[in-house]
Amino acid sequence: MLKLHTRRLASPLLLTLLLLLQAPASQADSVSTVSTATAAPALGEEEALAARINSEIAPLFKANEPGATIIVTRDGLTVFRKAYGMADVAKGLPMTPDTVMRIASITKQFTATGILMLVDEGKLALGDDIHKFFPDYPSGGQRITIEHLLTHTSGIANYTNKPGFEAGMNTDLTVSQMIDSFKNDTLQFEPGTRYAYSNSGYFLLGAILEKVSGVSYAKFVEQRIFVPLGMVNSAYDGHERGSAMRAQGYTRSSAGTGFEPGKAVSMTLPYAAGALVSTVDDLARWDAAVSAGKLLQPSTQQKAFTAYVLADGKSVPYGYGWSVREMRGMPMQSHGGGIPGFSTYALRLPEKQLYVAVLSNADRGLPGAEMIALKAATIAVGHVFSD
Repeated sequence: MLKLHTRRLASPLLLTLLLLLQAPASQADSVSTVSTATAAPALGEEEALAARINSEIAPLFKANEPGATIIVTRDGLTVFRKAYGMADVAKGLPMTPDTVMRIASITKQFTATGILMLVDEGKLALGDDIHKFFPDYPSGGQRITIEHLLTHTSGIANYTNKPGFEAGMNTDLTVSQMIDSFKNDTLQFEPGTRYAYSNSGYFLLGAILEKVSGVSYAKFVEQRIFVPLGMVNSAYDGHERGSAMRAQGYTRSSAGTGFEPGKAVSMTLPYAAGALVSTVDDLARWDAAVSAGKLLQPSTQQKAFTAYVLADGKSVPYGYGWSVREMRGMPMQSHGGGIPGFSTYALRLPEKQLYVAVLSNADRGLPGAEMIALKAATIAVGHVFSD
């Protein structure tokens, strides 16, 4: 099944991707920490930190099964970067830290940022009604804004939850055909009054981005984000520019005795809600650019990291493309997701200038990417992780 979100976002699930497998394991050959600290004491401290993180994560994976890549950066330096397991079990290809994988709903950060770039340029506004872009969209008389789409408060039903979606998820559809597949569904609630995670909203945002920018979604993220930031191994799936190895996606077999290739899915379906591929290195570059304010005006970026407030004054756990939560009392912006064959999670702790990204090439049967990311982050800030 296609699932472009994570359970922490409190949305309906098509597939539980966070099953834990606590089994003895050994990591595949991979690159370890790449810290470039200049002073010997600092280097020793970072090596010790890397060893602590690895000692917690390595036992979770087996060298001959699907695995994961992980990166941890702190104060702009990479303090941990490693790969575990196999990128392709049948071909005997070990995972490497620069292996390319589908990032599922982490895509939403790029879609939201693209929309906000256009906002900063005065080409659209958060309060614009979607009828400005889709005059015939049947909204039941309700006013649905760009901001509602960004924050999952539009009331538009999630198309990945529709009956029969899984059966046809490997069928290529145009953007217009996909919108037609859900636009006549009854709104779940009045826009701005509730929060309900909706891939449909982010699909519409991709279409709006195309209408306003005049280029395809794939070309927009390439030209405006990936190329300027040096993200050579990031792309809309099928539009890759880099030469890094792609991982095969897997799922736990129904018999529970091993892994099999994940179900096929046309990437025209996830689109702006979850169709990007990347590496942990590129995601670290992405976060560094976000942290440095290279893409958005400071006030706009801050809105993306601020929990949206509903009409009744209650806040929701989401900003614009980022989940807004806390980890041990510290503000945390994060996102995760799943798509057939892959599970992902990335988090940032701005007070600690810490970033963690985890990409796994199994949608179930391995420890969840979210748990691994939280484990690594907890260790990196000096706490003891407890399940």
